[in-house]
Amino acid sequence: MGTSRFLQRIFKKYTYAFFLEFLVNFDFNNKLTMKKFFSFAGSISGTTFFLRTLFTIVLLIPLIITLISKWTSYFTSLGNFDISDPSLENQIAIQAFGDELAQKIADNPEFYLNDFLNSFTFGWILLFVLSVIPAIWFGLATYYKRVSALFFDQRKQVFLALVLFDIVSDYIVFSNSGILTTIVSSIGILIFVFLVFNNSKFENHEG
Repeated sequence: MGTSRFLQRIFKKYTYAFFLEFLVNFDFNNKLTMKKFFSFAGSISGTTFFLRTLFTIVLLIPLIITLISKWTSYFTSLGNFDISDPSLENQIAIQAFGDELAQKIADNPEFYLNDFLNSFTFGWILLFVLSVIPAIWFGLATYYKRVSALFFDQRKQVFLALVLFDIVSDYIVFSNSGILTTIVSSIGILIFVFLVFNNSKFENHEG
């Protein structure tokens, strides 16, 4: 438990330090340039759309770090060991506990999923929300800019239709299996390919 709280303090400390350093060193003369990357305005080419989609994965790194930290906190709360102890006996005990826990999760996944979700405090929820917002915002702005390049006059309607499709398709994929999931996934891939390779009417993009 002590190690778990120590890891949480370290993670929060460096998270706050990062944001403080960003605010101190940020060049406010270039804030309009930075704002353009996240704004729902302008247009982008198919290549830029593809590269921005890849960069969205990079923006998910804080979420991955938060998830790993939370799982480490939950894992250590279930056992009676010090995860920072490098001794061979302790490492063997951790390995044995991990194997035993994996078997228990395999036997009763619903119980441990609910227990893991119930262990979230307000602080952890806030960290998850803050870590996922930049990636979601950047991803939505990427789609809007590309849709603006291809369907400028109907960009808002097409963008809303794509967002709605993503929400519905994600729900179908995560809650179902079989032919329906395959069809929805295939449609999503075709839409992405269309957005990447289809030529737009704009020669110069300012997104």
